[in-house]
Amino acid sequence: MRVILASAVLLILMAGMSAAAQETATDLSFGDGSQWRCVGGEWSEGENGVILPPTTRNLYSTAFYTGKAYSDVTVEFDYWGGYRESATGTAGLILRATDGQEFYVIHFPWCGQPYRAKNFWTGLAKVNSDGYFRHVRFELAPAVPAEWERWYSVKVQAVGPRIKVWVDGRLALDATDNTYKSGLIGLAGYGEYQFRNLRVSGTSTKAEKLPTEMTIAKNMVELPIPCTWPTGCVAPNGDVLIGSGQVLLRSTDKGRTWNKEQLPEWVAGTQRLHVLPMSDGGSTLFRTAKDRLIALGAIGGYITQSASRAHGFWLSESFDHGKTWSEAALCPLLDDVPWPKDISSERLYVNGPLVETADGTLLRFCYSGVEDNSSYTNVNTWGAEKCKAMVFRSTDGAKTWSGPIELDRPTYGSAKFKSHSPRGSIPGTLDLTETNGVAIGNTVMALSRPIYSPWMWQCLSYDGGATWDTAARTTFPGYAQSLLRTSSGAIVCAHRYPGYAINVSRDNGLNWDQGTVIDWPTWAMGNIIEVEPDVLLVTYMNSDLGDVANLQKFPLLMQRVEITNDGIRPAK
Repeated sequence: MRVILASAVLLILMAGMSAAAQETATDLSFGDGSQWRCVGGEWSEGENGVILPPTTRNLYSTAFYTGKAYSDVTVEFDYWGGYRESATGTAGLILRATDGQEFYVIHFPWCGQPYRAKNFWTGLAKVNSDGYFRHVRFELAPAVPAEWERWYSVKVQAVGPRIKVWVDGRLALDATDNTYKSGLIGLAGYGEYQFRNLRVSGTSTKAEKLPTEMTIAKNMVELPIPCTWPTGCVAPNGDVLIGSGQVLLRSTDKGRTWNKEQLPEWVAGTQRLHVLPMSDGGSTLFRTAKDRLIALGAIGGYITQSASRAHGFWLSESFDHGKTWSEAALCPLLDDVPWPKDISSERLYVNGPLVETADGTLLRFCYSGVEDNSSYTNVNTWGAEKCKAMVFRSTDGAKTWSGPIELDRPTYGSAKFKSHSPRGSIPGTLDLTETNGVAIGNTVMALSRPIYSPWMWQCLSYDGGATWDTAARTTFPGYAQSLLRTSSGAIVCAHRYPGYAINVSRDNGLNWDQGTVIDWPTWAMGNIIEVEPDVLLVTYMNSDLGDVANLQKFPLLMQRVEITNDGIRPAK
């Protein structure tokens, strides 16, 4: 009995000591900013205690509370996200900052697409001196409405290595990581956002002295080329080529320095034709496995069956590594695949770079909307927005092309009713657009941007793009994506949202990492080129304050990124 009573007393004393170590909740305000250190511009306090970040555009803004540091901590706050920066942004909490450059950040990114699709995502990322946001977890939060100009209530609890996040009372994220054990808290974001009702309780620790100079790493380089959808490749002699609009950039040192060249133009019929007829994804520079350097384009960025337009692609070829080009020739579409009867405006918009399989087959992905008709009332056809993904296919080096082949090809069978619908007889998913792919031998793995799905769609072909399996969801969202398979076999997907992010798969697209944010542009249509083994040039669009009508005022952005076994990092 004495042992039991002694144990009980000891437990009570330990509980009391624990309670004493746990400080009571404290409301934090920004006030005059004397207890805060700001990076990326000056923060301030507005009406009713609302904490306001800088209004000028910058890569990312942070504000560190220097009054106390914490190990185990609970932080509660409200945040509000606005439409500025072309409806793109993120906001969140800095946790366990050891200095101004190393910390966790819990953030809630937004842009127009997930709001249309009503998706709300939560990220827990590790940040270090290179500025990349390496996600420990990036998850779709259940039952959280997605809206602009709405206050959300957030609770973050960090106990030891476990970090939990609630949004409006709903558990949005539960993760474990032991990289940072204690440090300062702070606020962070990009775009238009605000905070209020900041409240903190936890076990205080000794605050490390912040460095005198605090900066945000900037890894991107501005290229002297119009900000349109870029394309590029490595020429047979090793020169790196990037095309955007009618400008060609050439680098002889793997993308470190550049020379500008002008692409030629001709008149084909009544159309003025360039080597790159379009700059919105309709044209592509490509080097084949047999070292042919070609430019494949579509006037207006689309292919149509209309008699008033050329029915096929325009092909130009260079025999001196892109310095001069042949006059563009029409490469017609064959009648081996029926032209879709239900697409809107009789147009198929081409998208992204060429893909070449091991047997030399070339693929060019495309997408279109479809008209309303009864063929899309099948219960197995998923989706509300009527977008379809297809692919053109060439087996003779781009001289001729197949008709458009639909990607998503589901089947359906019912033993009860003794029925079976073979592959290709059911219309595919009405949610696939902006498709890119990679070849793994003669297998092709393609990712498509969704309109309403929370995640990207993935589709496989096992015969060089001639037929396709049914579509499946991946594990991450993404829009305006670029795909590449590196020399080591890693598949890299760079995409808009959250920010400009990269996801990597090491098993041919079966599984993906949690993603890394490398920049915060408003728009992000881009391109990837492998310039050295596992060293990539990632180019992507940019604009300011949502001024998307004048994109050519802004420079194209580029980063050199290295893919390693431990993740991605800025290349030296």
